[in-house]
Amino acid sequence: MASFPAGAVWLASYPKSGNTWMRVLLANLMAGDAAPVDINALPDDYAVTSRRQFAEHMLIDADLLTPDELERLRPAFNAAVFQPLEGPAFCKTHDPFFGRGGAGRARVPVLGTAARAAVYLIRDPRDVAISFAHHMGADIDEAIRRMGDGSAVMGSAAQLSHHLGDWAGHVESWARQDLVPVAVIRYEDLRRDTHGCFAAMLNRLGVVATAAEIDRAVAHSSLKALQGQERLAGFRERLPGQGRFFRSGRVEGWRDVLSTAQIRAIEDQCAATMIRWGYALAG
Repeated sequence: MASFPAGAVWLASYPKSGNTWMRVLLANLMAGDAAPVDINALPDDYAVTSRRQFAEHMLIDADLLTPDELERLRPAFNAAVFQPLEGPAFCKTHDPFFGRGGAGRARVPVLGTAARAAVYLIRDPRDVAISFAHHMGADIDEAIRRMGDGSAVMGSAAQLSHHLGDWAGHVESWARQDLVPVAVIRYEDLRRDTHGCFAAMLNRLGVVATAAEIDRAVAHSSLKALQGQERLAGFRERLPGQGRFFRSGRVEGWRDVLSTAQIRAIEDQCAATMIRWGYALAG
């Protein structure tokens, strides 16, 4: 059975960049079962955007707080969630590492520094735009506009409202910080060599697993397996009105979908960060 060090690890990403797939890979490795884990029973004990958990730990309804007040309390909330932790925990987040910062207030780690490490999933923003549009039930132009909006927020009836920001700022917020050790993984590399990329990430996190255990987790987490589960039982994280959650997962699908103007708009917003992480510009 694979061995995981104790402590919390952030699984961070801009939306639609492979975060859920990584959660499934890890859940299958931790379970070590002959059958795939149920995608509708993924561990979420450490859901750090949960309104319910926030109220239970902080003894106040998040709706009674201003955005700045809520942001100032998030590190204490996360520390309270992690304090009793004795084993490993992988915590999904779409927060940037640093918060907005209010007037006259320095930007601080909105999630705190209680986690022992972080994994950051990055994906070509041109492919993110397509997947994000499907996720939101919006057109691609709206997805591109949102990806360039530094003031964008996320939230729902069950989740805390929290800052998302723009794609490039989100990537740089995690990749350039040095307060929590972070492994940056390109979605495209994970698709190209899932076993090798996953194994390298596990090694960085101090996880001990055999090649056979990793192979089994990879097979249980294939796109075909995930689509089959969703087709039979749905997926609880799929938004109302959204089509399939697990779609094609294509790499460079943008070449067949985006217009020249849409490609230019994304590259104008994200060029420096794209180049830094190996995404060649089309222009």
